[in-house]
Amino acid sequence: MRDHDVARMLDRAVATVELPAGFTRRVVADGRARRRRRRLLSGGALVVVGVMGFLLLRPGGSPGLEGGDGVSVAGPSVEPGVLAGIIGADGRPATGAQVVAVGRTGAETVVLLRRPPRAEEAAVGGRAVEVWVAPDGGAPRRSLDYLSYDLACLDGDQICADVRSTGSGLGLAVAHRSGGRLFVLAQAPQGRTVEVVANGVRHQFGAAPLGAAVEVVADEPYAEVQVWATTADGRRYRIVWAPGAVLTD
Repeated sequence: MRDHDVARMLDRAVATVELPAGFTRRVVADGRARRRRRRLLSGGALVVVGVMGFLLLRPGGSPGLEGGDGVSVAGPSVEPGVLAGIIGADGRPATGAQVVAVGRTGAETVVLLRRPPRAEEAAVGGRAVEVWVAPDGGAPRRSLDYLSYDLACLDGDQICADVRSTGSGLGLAVAHRSGGRLFVLAQAPQGRTVEVVANGVRHQFGAAPLGAAVEVVADEPYAEVQVWATTADGRRYRIVWAPGAVLTD
């Protein structure tokens, strides 16, 4: 996605929300900086990690699925060993209460850890996470130190606006590319169900209070993948992609 496409997408996505001045420019500038770093590293041997191909933390039944497989839902609690060696933004060892989503991919465990949002984003309902990756037999590393979400509804989505006004949160969507494959991780508060639609193919997660993930087929997640949440009373709204939510290692 080009810079002007990102800016246009942000302008549409935040039409119902007052965001800090210069927010879109900052996102585009950060994206350019990341691309420059990737070009500088292109001559080296890079190991691409499949961050978002999550598996169940605990055995159990699988939710429904249409088109594709690999949907997984984290259990009702986080295994203590998952957080070993992970230090939160407050400088203390991470606890289960800080976890927004967690799961395994291959020989790694991935944790999305709650952190304080920036003041200007918190003022408009924003929340934030940091992303950690812990390889088996190795020390965990912070893959992304800040990802904001819950900032906006699409223009005209009154159900999303109503849910957002309750302060209970909208949910989180993150995509990650790994070795040519694309994984989507989605989370929504307790009592809601989640569905991902990628190029018309529906992946039904069911309840995902600690996240669910699936491999999808898409070239441009922002344009081709939608994440939807349904409330207990049947109302459906779209979880907006946050700036920076498509991750690459």
